[in-house]
Amino acid sequence: MKKIIFVILILIIILAGGWYFFLGEKQQSLEGLKTAHPGLSSQIDSVIKAQANLDENGDEIENYTTLGLAWKSLADWSQKEGVENYKDYYREALKIYEAGVKRSLRKNTLLMVNAGNMAKYIEDYKLAEDYYKEAISVSPGDESYYSYLAQLYENEMEKSKEEVLAVYDEGLKKVLNKAGLTAKKSAYLERIGETQ
Repeated sequence: MKKIIFVILILIIILAGGWYFFLGEKQQSLEGLKTAHPGLSSQIDSVIKAQANLDENGDEIENYTTLGLAWKSLADWSQKEGVENYKDYYREALKIYEAGVKRSLRKNTLLMVNAGNMAKYIEDYKLAEDYYKEAISVSPGDESYYSYLAQLYENEMEKSKEEVLAVYDEGLKKVLNKAGLTAKKSAYLERIGETQ
């Protein structure tokens, strides 16, 4: 029995050390980025602070949103600064949003849409589509989710006119305020040279 307890303690120490090393390595990488690109200091500090808040209280869904946004902002600014691997920061944001979606028991549509947006930024369009569709299934009355999906179909996935229009039409059946979605559908039809 003592051997089992000893082995379990050793495993816990190894896992904790690995986790500490992983977080330490990530922070060192961010500090290196800050040195190479001082213009990113504010965004890097935001990531570090938001990560500390999430580590302190992983039950607060807001902490996932805040950290995901911090990674996204770092990615946006890194792209402007010419950082070659800026998409890695979108991937980090995606991981955080996905963890938040799981933590919210797949009920938080803001996290789903943000995960979809990050998937789109890293050009994983199928994953983006899945998250937008999941947001629609959780909250079918929200017009913006249909817009995100229709825009993804039109611009990134190059779906057929029928598939894009099907998204708009499905949304128009379910949303209460149809004005915004109707305008977006009309704009789409104009872009492809058709009118209603």
